[in-house]
Amino acid sequence: MKFKFGLSLIFVLIYNCCIAALFSENGIANSNYYYSATVKKPTDSLEQLKKQIGGFAKKKDYQNAIVHSKKLLLKAKLASDSSYINNAYWRLGYYYKILDQLDSAYFYFDKTYSMNLKLHDSIGTGDRLLDMANIQKSLGDYNGGMITATEGLKYLEGSNEIESITGLYQTISVCQKELGNDKEALRWNDKIFSLLNAHPSADITTENLSVITITRANILAELRRYNSSFSILDSIARSTKGNNQIQYSRAICNMGHFKWLENKNNPESESLLLNSLEIRQELNTVSGLISSTIHLAEYYFETNKPLALAYAQKAFAYSKKLNNSVAILEALDLLLRLKKSLGQDVSEEAIFYSRVQNKLEKTKQAVRSIYAATKYDNDTLEKRNLLLLAQVANKEKQNIMALSATVISIIVIVFVVFYKNQQKKKEQLEVAYKTELRLSKKLHDELGNDIIYLMTQVQKDPQEIVTSEKVIILEGLNSIYKRIRDISKEYTAIDTGENFEKEFLALLNSYSSPKTKLITKELPSDFWDNVSAEAKIEVYRVLQELLVNMKKHSQASMVAITCTKNNKQVVIKYVDNGVGFNTTENYSGNGLKNVENRMNGINGNINFDSKPNEGVTATIKFAI
Repeated sequence: MKFKFGLSLIFVLIYNCCIAALFSENGIANSNYYYSATVKKPTDSLEQLKKQIGGFAKKKDYQNAIVHSKKLLLKAKLASDSSYINNAYWRLGYYYKILDQLDSAYFYFDKTYSMNLKLHDSIGTGDRLLDMANIQKSLGDYNGGMITATEGLKYLEGSNEIESITGLYQTISVCQKELGNDKEALRWNDKIFSLLNAHPSADITTENLSVITITRANILAELRRYNSSFSILDSIARSTKGNNQIQYSRAICNMGHFKWLENKNNPESESLLLNSLEIRQELNTVSGLISSTIHLAEYYFETNKPLALAYAQKAFAYSKKLNNSVAILEALDLLLRLKKSLGQDVSEEAIFYSRVQNKLEKTKQAVRSIYAATKYDNDTLEKRNLLLLAQVANKEKQNIMALSATVISIIVIVFVVFYKNQQKKKEQLEVAYKTELRLSKKLHDELGNDIIYLMTQVQKDPQEIVTSEKVIILEGLNSIYKRIRDISKEYTAIDTGENFEKEFLALLNSYSSPKTKLITKELPSDFWDNVSAEAKIEVYRVLQELLVNMKKHSQASMVAITCTKNNKQVVIKYVDNGVGFNTTENYSGNGLKNVENRMNGINGNINFDSKPNEGVTATIKFAI
């Protein structure tokens, strides 16, 4: 019982240590949780404003969405609500990106990126770096986009955010292609498909998958692996024809362009490019129209310059409508060369080209300066975080040491208990061995010599054996029989069932003789009912040991044995008037040590009260 109680205390101690370690390890997170739990809930006005912004966005009224997002940001700052501040920053970045105001979009995406970093939101941090990398790619800052996307992978790789990870891989792949590193671009594209194969249930939209696959076809075409590129584009065209005109027109436009690059006289190129343009005009997808008109201007550049110029002018107009500086410059590049070759005035376009080029460069510089400043701030923040993590790790180390000490204590306790049990088993084996030895000694010393003597008498000539000797032989055989019966009783199995009371009384009565009178009292019929079989056996053997010792050593003329019982325990008292012994001396040689071991085995005890020449009193007690 004490052992179980001690073990329970130890488990409670371990649990407390584990909880302490957990709180220590997650100190920052827990403090944030406490903070968020005590901060007031967002006001109705903030939530209402957020819904209002969503309404403007659904109507594609992005100017109003931006105005109200700024109001949301101001109110969230006044309320010190980090969740709404973060949401307002993200909305401003998103809506400015749709309006192609990329420097403003980048600025606000950078703000929400910094907040996510401070809040230890690795998923949010990685997602915002993806947004920022895509803006850098759109501005033609391919090195910057690649660096930002690679930074984003530090926060997302290894997570379940498969769509965001593939987005970062895609950005790096496109940047590598635009920088002319086609093999590296293909390697990053391969990583996308390896990731998707490893996560077949990943939630990737059909649109995104088509974009990734077309990018692969573009890279293969750059590597002059045209057949592989055409195979991919043809597969996309067949799977999207009639159900996704945007992807279908993109696939056949690229196929027409690459067939022309492979062979300037390929008859399919023109029809594919014109078919794509017709579909895009029906869909009125401005980005798609820019791509088609640019490719047609390139296609007719050498064979039909006026027609090429007409397509270049359309590409220029579409690019201005979309306010895409990179597309404007690409269209102007074709437009200026075509006008010059046709002898037309190029001054107006040249001035516009220069202005857009300067604007694009300023935007790139603004984005780079934001990135540089933020990188410094975030590196400083990361150093502080590392220092804090080191402190947390040190505290965690202390908790681990405390936990280890507790575990070691448990191991020691378990070992001690195991050792005690092994010792108990060893003692039991020793008892069994001593019993066997005693049985052997009895058979040898008490019976062996008598049997040899009788054998000697029997081996005489029958005529020499007188009547008195015959009587001695018969009495000797009878004595040997009785002693064998006693030994048999001492070592045979005991019936612990309904007949135990009879066996118990038979044991006591068997030691009564003319020289020694044994007094006992008949017990109630239900006396042994709630006593375990193990306890019955041990009590039987203990009394047997006491009676054997009495017969051998005590010279007692009278023995009294009484048995009493209450709800909690059984008490058996043995009293004789024999020679007794000195209890202060070591009496284990009398065989009584075995008696104590037996009683300990059933959580009981036996106490001896004796003095030389004053008899022996033994009190046996054990719990029911």
